[in-house]
Amino acid sequence: MTDWIRRLPLGVRIAVLTSTTLVILLILVGLLVQRQFRDVLRDDIDRVLLDRARMATKAPRDVDGPELLDHLLARYADLDTSDTSDVEIQVMSENGSVIAATPGLAGIDALVRGGSRVRVASGVPVFGDVTIDGSVHRFVGLSSDNATDDIVVTAVPIQEMSDTESALLEVYVPLALVAAAVAALAGGFIARRSLAPLRHFATEADALGRLDLSQRLSIPPSADEIGRLGATLNRMLGRLDAALRRERELTAEVGHELRTPLAIIRAEVELLDQQITDEKVKASLDSILEEVDRTTGVIDDMLLLARVDANATLDRSQVVDLGQLTRTVVERFSAIAATRGVSLETRGKGQLEGDARAIDRAIVNLVDNALRHTPAGGAVEIALDQGEKGPILTVRDTGPGVPAETLGTMFDRFTRGGPRRGAAGLGLAIVAAMARSHEGDVQARNRPEGGLEITIEFPAPSTDAERGSGPQ
Repeated sequence: MTDWIRRLPLGVRIAVLTSTTLVILLILVGLLVQRQFRDVLRDDIDRVLLDRARMATKAPRDVDGPELLDHLLARYADLDTSDTSDVEIQVMSENGSVIAATPGLAGIDALVRGGSRVRVASGVPVFGDVTIDGSVHRFVGLSSDNATDDIVVTAVPIQEMSDTESALLEVYVPLALVAAAVAALAGGFIARRSLAPLRHFATEADALGRLDLSQRLSIPPSADEIGRLGATLNRMLGRLDAALRRERELTAEVGHELRTPLAIIRAEVELLDQQITDEKVKASLDSILEEVDRTTGVIDDMLLLARVDANATLDRSQVVDLGQLTRTVVERFSAIAATRGVSLETRGKGQLEGDARAIDRAIVNLVDNALRHTPAGGAVEIALDQGEKGPILTVRDTGPGVPAETLGTMFDRFTRGGPRRGAAGLGLAIVAAMARSHEGDVQARNRPEGGLEITIEFPAPSTDAERGSGPQ
C-alpha cells in the first residue's frame, strides 16, 4: 500500500480499495465476456471458411496458382449455399507471395504472414481478422494438397459482427465505470456506518478530562471486534483511574504528613533565631526559614491540585472581592518589586463567588511569575474588567514573553517557564486548576509590544450570593 493511501482516513481507504477491487474484477469479467462473445460469433464463420479452404485438398495434384483459384471458384459455383456469396479467395505460394486472388482481395498483400505460414505448412489452419478497405474481414489459411503446396486463404467480411462487439464494449465500459462509482459510494457509506462506533469512542474519549478517568465508554450491544475494543478500553481506563486515585491519595497523605514537621521546624528555628545574637548564624537561620517557606508552598500547591483533581470543595464558597484581593497581593509584593526595580500596580474591581484562598494563591503565582521574568525598569499590571459572562482578571508584564510553541503547554504541571532555584513547575498549573474549579477559563498570549499576558475569565456570581454578600 502506497504512502498516500496510508494517509487517507480509514473510511476513504476502504471505499478506494473497494472500488479498485471492483474495477479490476469488472475488467477481468469484461475481457472474459468479450472473448467468449467474440468466439461464439466467429465459430460459424470459421467453420464455413475452413470448409471452403479444404476444397483445395481435392484439387488435382498438378493444379496450382490461377488454375487452382479457377478450380475453387468452379467448386463454389456447384454449391447451393447462401452463406458463401461474399467469400473471397487468395492463393499464396509457399514463400508468401500472392499468386491469384478474387476481385475482393485483388491488390491485397498476403493475409498469412510470418510464423503463421509455418503453422499452415505443417497442416494447421490459421484464423485471423484483417481490415480491408475499411471493412473487417475474417480469414482462414490452409495448405493445399497440390504438388506446389500452395496456401489457400478464404475470407469473408464481418463488419456487422465487429460493430456488434464494439457496441457491447460501448455499453459495458460506461456501466462498469458507473458500477465502480456506486461501489465507491457504497463502500464509503458502509465504512462510515461500520466505523460509527469508533467515532463515538473517540468523541467520548475526547470528552474525558485529562485527570478524570472515572467515566467509561458506552459499548455497543453487538459482541464484535468493536465491542471487544470498547471493553478493552474501559478496562484500561479502570486501571488508569485506580492508579491515578492511588497517586492522588499518596500526594495528599504525604503532603499532610509533611506540613506538621515543617511547621515544627519553622517554630523551632524562629525560637532559636530569637535567642542567637551571632549575625552569621541568624543569616543561616533566615535562609533555613526561607527554604522551609518555599517547601511549604510547594506542598500547599500539591495539596490544592490533589483536591482539585478529586473534585473536592476547596473551601467555603463565598463572594470574593477581587479588587481587594489584588490590592492585598500588590502590597505583599511591593517590596520585592521595588527591590527589582519593577513597577507593580492594580486597577479595576470585580466580584466572584468561589474559594478566596485558592484565588489568592493563583493571583500570587501569577504576580510572582511576572516579577521573576520582568527586567529592571519594567512594569507588571493586574487589571480587572467586567466581561460578558463575569469578571476578567489579567496580569501583564513587560518581560521577554515565552516561545510561541510553549504557549499551549505552559499551564501543564512541572513545566518551568525558566530557571529558578526551588521551582517545581506548579505555579501556573495552580492557576489553571483554580480557573477550572471555578468553571472559568485561562489563556496566555505574547503581547505585540512585548511581554506576556495571562487572562482568567470567571463566571458571574449568582444573584443570591450577590444579594447576601453585603458590603465588602
